[in-house]
Parts: sequence; structure tokens; C-alpha cells
Amino acid sequence: MQEQSNKIGHLNMIQEIITRMGNNSFSLKQWAVGIMIAIYAFAGENSHKAVIVTIIPLVVFWILDSYYLMIERKFRCLYDEVRKKEEKNIDFNMNFNSIKVNMNNISNYSLLKVAVSKTILPFYLVCLVTTLIIYFIKF
Repeated sequence: MQEQSNKIGHLNMIQEIITRMGNNSFSLKQWAVGIMIAIYAFAGENSHKAVIVTIIPLVVFWILDSYYLMIERKFRCLYDEVRKKEEKNIDFNMNFNSIKVNMNNISNYSLLKVAVSKTILPFYLVCLVTTLIIYFIKF
């Protein structure tokens, strides 16, 4: 097992980054819901203004969340690349731009593709639709 210590160390470093990206994504979702609720709590009768004020942070959080998931996917690809390497080839390189990606899967790593993925789109779509429903119910 000693002969695999560099590979295991490198994989652990990458896994910590993947975990951090996942935690950042979760925190963004918490903040999005929290801000959405706080804006409506303070809006009162001015809910038409609250809709605009709510949609802007939701879109910003959507973009940030998509960015974190895109980076996470790239590090997962790096993890897979390191997993396949021989122990003697482990160089502790953390640059995911240097890995070879199958061109059929290249679109999986674009921000737009990630933004409409099944893990991001439903959450922010529900938040935006809820915002619009609250606006139209009050008027």
C-alpha cells in the first residue's frame, strides 16, 4: 500500500476540492432561499418592487451555483484522470485544463449546459416561479 501513497494523497487533495465546491453550491442555495424569504418579509405592500429585487439575486446565485458545479465537474474529470495514472507519473498537478476530455462530452463542462442541468435548473426555476406567483397573487 505504501507504493500508492502519492496517488492516494493526490486523489485526496482533489476530493477535498470537490467536496468544497459541493458545500459552496449548497450554501448558495441556502442563501438564495433566505434572501428570497427576507425580501418578501420586509416588502409588505411593495411586493411589485420585491419581485425585481428578488429576481436579481436569484439569477446571480444561479450563475454562481452553475459556476461551482462546472468547476466541480472539471475536478471530477481530473480525479478520474489521476485515478488512471501510474504511481510514478503522479505529479500533484491540480490544473484541470491539462487533461484530455472526450470531445463528445465537452459540452458537459460549459456554464450554460450546467445552468440547465437537472441539479440546478429545477431549484432556481421553482424559486423564480414562486416569486412570480407571489407577485401575481397579491395583485
